[in-house]
Amino acid sequence: MIDELLRKHRLVSDQVDPRELKVILREFLRVLENDIDGDAVELGCYKGTTSLFLARILEKYNASVGHFSSRDRLFGRQKGERDLPVTTGEMSVSSEKNDTEKTYRKLYLYDSFAGLPEKTTPDNSRVGDNFKAGELAATKSELIRNFKKENLTLPIIKKAWFKDLTDSDMPNKIAFAFFDGDFYESIRDSFRVTAPQFAPHVTIVIDDYQNEALPGAARATDEWLRQNSTRVKNFRVEQSLGIIYLK
Repeated sequence: MIDELLRKHRLVSDQVDPRELKVILREFLRVLENDIDGDAVELGCYKGTTSLFLARILEKYNASVGHFSSRDRLFGRQKGERDLPVTTGEMSVSSEKNDTEKTYRKLYLYDSFAGLPEKTTPDNSRVGDNFKAGELAATKSELIRNFKKENLTLPIIKKAWFKDLTDSDMPNKIAFAFFDGDFYESIRDSFRVTAPQFAPHVTIVIDDYQNEALPGAARATDEWLRQNSTRVKNFRVEQSLGIIYLK
């Protein structure tokens, strides 16, 4: 499915590497296939490059709810066919839900739409001078237009700096989270507002974890991992993405 989507649809910006996007979508698909309970959030959506692909997958999933099996409909299998459990690294989750318990999922997007905030000391890097306050600004209207052009259902969109968000701005339960805040404080605030709503077996993907130009992303992530080590089942890095699986 992912390869087909990437062939069929263009990227609306150059801020996402296609190889990284493939990893993000694979992790989201794994969450849906394993019926991890909750919605999806993306903090730092810009023009919607990643958001549009998450929405495409989610629409296929939601369209399958109420039929003989959301797994079978989503993954193109015939009724009665079986497949192997989905595993990623050390992560393996078996679904205990009946088809009647499957529910529609929603996508929540958060962005200031004012570009990058000011850097703080943890963001300093000899190769990151091109990342300045105000860079990568977009508008909420542009994001909405991109969804309408693709005839996709609009997600829930919240315009705000991450520091101003509270957990009440989040869905009640989060199954998948993608953080693309670039800087230390943005990633730190992303964890702060989402962690109270993390569902069991949630997957969190952090962009730029292994990006020398944006060291703050890794520093904020590593701090959260140390403070929450008992909750973490596995952490790994793929491409420049940090991927966390909670228990």
